[in-house]
Amino acid sequence: MKHDYSIAVKGIIVREDQVLVLHRSPAEMKASFLNKREKWDLPGGGLHYNERCEEGLRREITEETSLQIEILRPFSTYDVLKSFVHLCIITYLCRYEAGDVVLSKEHDKYHWMNRQQILESTLPRWMRYQLLEALDAVQTEKRNKDRQV
Repeated sequence: MKHDYSIAVKGIIVREDQVLVLHRSPAEMKASFLNKREKWDLPGGGLHYNERCEEGLRREITEETSLQIEILRPFSTYDVLKSFVHLCIITYLCRYEAGDVVLSKEHDKYHWMNRQQILESTLPRWMRYQLLEALDAVQTEKRNKDRQV
């Protein structure tokens, strides 16, 4: 059996006090290589060979949402280890800059969610945790920036 290695990039896009989550379309879930069950996702996807992480993230976010974003910094890394593949996922903290969400065929709906909506949601636990942590990080950075002025 062939073993493979892949790198994916995801973005937690923050707009004011909200973050963007995408709902995967039935066709996307059926075609998924690794995850046929999870309905919710962050924008992003696999890197092309010789593509830098931030370039790939911008490409994926444009393809999936049509949004313009500012990439703030790497936020987390996660490994998916299966018998046939090792997938490394790098998630970046991003700030919304402009545009209206226009979904690709990979997703059929989206939500901008605030802290309370995240806490009350049925999103997977790992996603709720990451989204809340991202909102905290942005608020902390904003407070620190305001103190410096």
